[in-house]
Amino acid sequence: MPVPFSQALFTLILVAATAAVQLAAQLILDRIVGSLLKKRAGKLPGFRRIACTVAGVLVLMCGHLGQVTIWAVRYDAWGELHGFMNSFYFSLASFTTVGATELELSSAHRFAGAIESALGMLMFGWSTALLFDILQRAGRECGGCGCGASAGRSSR
Repeated sequence: MPVPFSQALFTLILVAATAAVQLAAQLILDRIVGSLLKKRAGKLPGFRRIACTVAGVLVLMCGHLGQVTIWAVRYDAWGELHGFMNSFYFSLASFTTVGATELELSSAHRFAGAIESALGMLMFGWSTALLFDILQRAGRECGGCGCGASAGRSSR
């Protein structure tokens, strides 16, 4: 069964909105980490590194929940999953590629669920790269804070 043009177009809009939320989370996180690393440079480097990591996880997780909500609103508008909470659960399960076996979209809308799963993998990969970057930045800025995870340090 071919995907109707309107559904494909709306799915493309959801993809763009998801990427925009990810980019917004990245920009917010960049400001937070920059602020944490500039304040009192050289003082409490271990604490600042931990604060950067925790901020990274919290901001990115909020971003992912926002992304899931965007898709859940669409699923709820279709009315197939019997309420927003089921739509949110289905979206979260799709986004994380776990899958919600007890809920399913009609064949007319399954394309969107599959795209959300692929996009979820991409967004988690993007977030992983951002967290890695934060750890490297914090390691450079904190410069050997004694916490054993300095950027660029090798165990050899």
